Amino acid sequence: MELEIREYCEADLPGMAEIWNAIVEQGDSFPQEERMALNRARAFFQQQTFSGVAVDETGALQGLYILHPNNVGRCGHHANASYAVSSKMRGMKIGEGLVRHSLEK
Repeated sequence: MELEIREYCEADLPGMAEIWNAIVEQGDSFPQEERMALNRARAFFQQQTFSGVAVDETGALQGLYILHPNNVGRCGHHANASYAVSSKMRGMKIGEGLVRHSLEK
């Protein structure tokens, strides 16, 4: 499967929120406890240093990641990233592609 990993755009937000919310609902990976509505998702992904998406050859969004400093001040150069892959696409190395892209960023 060919993937394009790129910075997100407005059109990606519904798919990003859907994937993120599914993981939040599982309750074992992200600290959030409530689903994000589209306007909240927009604000959340905009505030990151970088939000990237993995899109397949059909244009379907299959995963995403966020990247931001782990802390402030002298620790600001340490990165923190979170990754999310569509449950239907796990095991297809999408997460690996997202990690590699984030390391380049």
